[in-house]
Amino acid sequence: MNAKLCMPILVFTVIFMILLNIYASSESLEQMKIQLKAGDYNLVNPIISLPCQATLPDNKIVSIFEPKTGKEFPATLRNGEFVCIPEGALANTEHTYDVKVVDKPLEYVPHVQVIPGDKPDTLKVIVDDKLLTVYYYGKEWKKPFLWPLMSENQVSITRDYPMESEGTPKFAQDHPHHKSFWSAYGDINGVNVWEESKETGCQQVENVSYGSGDAYGWIISNNKWLDKDGNLIVKENREYRFFTTPEKSRLFDAYVSFVADENDVVFKDTKEGGIVAARMHPEISSKGIITIANGETGENNVWGKPTPWCDYSAEMKDVGWRGLAIFDNPSNLRYPTSWHVRKYGLFGANCFGYSYFREKEYNKNLPENGDYTIKKGDTLTFHYRMYIHSGNVKDAQVNEQARNFQDTLKVDWVK
Repeated sequence: MNAKLCMPILVFTVIFMILLNIYASSESLEQMKIQLKAGDYNLVNPIISLPCQATLPDNKIVSIFEPKTGKEFPATLRNGEFVCIPEGALANTEHTYDVKVVDKPLEYVPHVQVIPGDKPDTLKVIVDDKLLTVYYYGKEWKKPFLWPLMSENQVSITRDYPMESEGTPKFAQDHPHHKSFWSAYGDINGVNVWEESKETGCQQVENVSYGSGDAYGWIISNNKWLDKDGNLIVKENREYRFFTTPEKSRLFDAYVSFVADENDVVFKDTKEGGIVAARMHPEISSKGIITIANGETGENNVWGKPTPWCDYSAEMKDVGWRGLAIFDNPSNLRYPTSWHVRKYGLFGANCFGYSYFREKEYNKNLPENGDYTIKKGDTLTFHYRMYIHSGNVKDAQVNEQARNFQDTLKVDWVK
């Protein structure tokens, strides 16, 4: 084809794609619609995220409305991103939602509130009037952490020790650096920022910002990882998003970004680490079932094995089944990640400890060494989703929730 003829076609195509992607910017929110097409599995409280350049006045709130059912669902517009959470869709069905904008009531309270906690340097996360977690980031701690993680009926699924010793049985009072839910790693440029002693590094929180919303609330924590003498190893920016989902199926995301500002940053091969990590409640870990995506269970079958998700759950006395699943994201380095998960309750995503994980015969196909270097000036970002659930893996539809996160949802703006 003639080059002069190709150029206008190319320009037109580029302009069309740009206009399609920013369709929302040329429409008021009230004129917008969203179409969701479910694939070959049921969608359960799918978290929909779409680009949106429209603005929402401070005196307004936004939601989505499904005319077919008459149901309304929460939405949040923030930083050019429209996030909403319908209740779900059966396999191979289509759903259309109208965007609804109304005046903000005088006594408006967002579905997800992130507010200062009861103690200094803490933030409390409340979903529909129920506590979900508290973020601790004070200088008295070697690293920031979330504690507790609350499931249905305000039942905590993570260990209280060492923050509170009372109530934690002696057999579970070990590894004091395992604080409920955290991010850490055991060998970065030769520095141990996993364990906690006078000889190890630490994470220093430089700044924290937060906000509340109807689809989700958020915490942004800008951290420095330091060696024992206070020298910078790596900068880390962390964002938690806590979503409005039913109490029996709480969801929150973690974005963990490492920035190599001053030098190359080397994550050395070690099993001691979790870009996200949890220490399960002793009543769960003492009889818990560790399950991965292919259905295999038990530490002896799953430790270090790459898999898109891992679940740790058990039946708690007088409560019923409770558990935590962590979902890896296809955008993450070395997806699917390996898991440093132990029957005593440790549960972490670790894509670097290959030489240790290869000790298992089923992991012999892993590379011999898992070292990874972030070059000076570069950033490495991880994205995980946590699912706090009632019920066992099947009843809680853990695999379906994972696919909601890991598959590309068929969803878009429509006229």
